[in-house]
Amino acid sequence: MRYLKAGAAFLVAFLIQGSLLNLFSIAGHTPNLLLCLVIMLSFLYEDELYGLVFGAAFGIIYDVCYSVVIGPTPIALLIIAILVIGMRYYANVENTISMFVVSAIACILYYIINWGLYSIAGSPIGLGNVLISSAITIVYSLLVNYVIYKLLIKRVVKHHKDRYFI
Repeated sequence: MRYLKAGAAFLVAFLIQGSLLNLFSIAGHTPNLLLCLVIMLSFLYEDELYGLVFGAAFGIIYDVCYSVVIGPTPIALLIIAILVIGMRYYANVENTISMFVVSAIACILYYIINWGLYSIAGSPIGLGNVLISSAITIVYSLLVNYVIYKLLIKRVVKHHKDRYFI
């Protein structure tokens, strides 16, 4: 994958996030496509920083368009990209269970970090409320991560079926 394709994927995800994705909501919740792309691109591509670069850029655009405070989303996406790159060292990229574990940890940490940054900015919402209200979003994002993983793993790892799973 090249930076042009990754940027196009982020642009499409950003446009779908604010418009068409509401048609596929479950109990009023939709997955965070930018977060899903940051997690998967940081997890799958070892030498490239697609999630880091485009996560920060589209996080700023997301905050400008949809948020009251500008800054928490790109900072949280940057931190998550760095953490996923760090977790990638300990996880087997070819194993689906590893992908789910890394994705679940990253999604939960994203909402905790985002809550912390918004609380610094003066938001009165508690952490418990954020985690309870984002539970469906996290599960929905994990399913989207699985789809993205299955689409990209064939291109990232050649001869996927020939490896040992540990």
